[in-house]
Amino acid sequence: MFWGRYALRHIVAAGVALGALAFGGLLPLSGGPGPASAAGQAAKVNSVTTYGSAPNLGPDGSMPFTRPPVALARAGGDGTGGYWLATSDGGVYSFGSARFFGSMAGARLAHPVVGIAPLPSGAGYWLVADDGGVFAFGGAPFLGSLGGRRLASPITAMAVTPTGAGYWLVARDGGVFGFGDAAYHGSPTASALHGAVVGIASSPSGQGYWLAAEDGGVFAYGDAPFLGAMNAGALPAPVSGITAPAAGGGYWLVGRDGQVYAFGLDDKGGPTDSGPVEGTAVGIAAHDGNGYWVLHGEVFVTEPGETGPEVVALQNRLTELGYFVGPSITGRFDSDTTQAVYAFQKVEGLPPSGKADPSTRQRLASAVRPRPASTVGDLIEFDKARQVLIVVRGGQAQFVFNASSGTEGTYTYKGRKYRADTPEGRVAVIRERDGYVESHLGRLYRPKYFHPDGLAFHGSAFVPPYPASHGCIRLSNAAIDFIWNQKLAPVGSPVWVHGVSPPGKPG
Repeated sequence: MFWGRYALRHIVAAGVALGALAFGGLLPLSGGPGPASAAGQAAKVNSVTTYGSAPNLGPDGSMPFTRPPVALARAGGDGTGGYWLATSDGGVYSFGSARFFGSMAGARLAHPVVGIAPLPSGAGYWLVADDGGVFAFGGAPFLGSLGGRRLASPITAMAVTPTGAGYWLVARDGGVFGFGDAAYHGSPTASALHGAVVGIASSPSGQGYWLAAEDGGVFAYGDAPFLGAMNAGALPAPVSGITAPAAGGGYWLVGRDGQVYAFGLDDKGGPTDSGPVEGTAVGIAAHDGNGYWVLHGEVFVTEPGETGPEVVALQNRLTELGYFVGPSITGRFDSDTTQAVYAFQKVEGLPPSGKADPSTRQRLASAVRPRPASTVGDLIEFDKARQVLIVVRGGQAQFVFNASSGTEGTYTYKGRKYRADTPEGRVAVIRERDGYVESHLGRLYRPKYFHPDGLAFHGSAFVPPYPASHGCIRLSNAAIDFIWNQKLAPVGSPVWVHGVSPPGKPG
């Protein structure tokens, strides 16, 4: 047994951790041979899409699963083509020539299964849970596990040596753990990681391996050659897996949006080439050097409250396009990120949910920086139709903010009715007030007044993705702080309000 980096963090007693089962066929059948799917299979939830030489074996999205599929592994042996899918509850489903040898379905696992790895002969397989517990089936030998040990970071994937007499486990923090003849060849330092490690693949000889991180980074050790990686800033979605053919030649990465990235091998295409991807791409397996399968699990939605590398990737992409996600990239899907997603969705004509759902991620991959109506000059532009405020510099959008203007309806104040409109026209910032200002219609934070009737764009604790004000232009408090701090709209700055507001709600 060989341990990865962080010796002081990962080191345990010399003996192998117990607590993993090494039985084939012990539990009830979780899945049998799957139906062949039709050509041109769409990238749906609970489906496998095929590229190049990889045969189309199913499932096509119509097959029910007890839990979401989380990993797939090619069945070796006869070479006719087949694979296993593993679900988070330890279920195993066989397709093509892959034989079913048992599963952990019904075992009430304390930790979810995150990976499956094949015995090279095709006569068995291993499952691994995120606590490092290993479960062996068929002819796959149990060689040890981390089950019951306290880990600094969860296990994310597993790879097997070509002999079938060893396997590696890899953790999110890049720690590598070897069992049997799987020798330790190295792992990334904490400073080298900019995203969690999500996959591991063996070199053809078994004397090396590649690690893949969510940000597109690739780390090569032993005799595994480094053939390239992805620039994190260019990724539309985090990477979710890596695979390499047994004969060598290179490796493929897959993103959660289904995009496949080829290094040393031919790019055989991916789900994103044929339209929207409904399910999250959670794994990739090589058929040979000329084809691969991509597994799609549940819909991938990044939403408020989440943290991690996928949120960092989202914030980086929005920032690249000019959308304000806050003063810095935090990796937290907070209210500032929600505001940025609102703005992006409105500019792109998508339903403003505030969540990075599949359609939003698909659009993020190909979107360009928004174009203001102003083609020259420096000004503040408020687009009523899209409900976004744009800081224009030299006729280009420098910053884009979600905003909420007048409902265009009526409201009553002291017995009189008024129209909650935000008048169109070319005006200017005529005065400003730092701090909170109490008005007869509410509390304004750091208002910058642009209209003689007392209308301003200002900070507010409530900035929905639709018109909701009495006439002012609401921005988030963080957004107006940024505008003040960066001196983007000093007194005298031109302001252009244009367009027709969509239906609003009183607020």
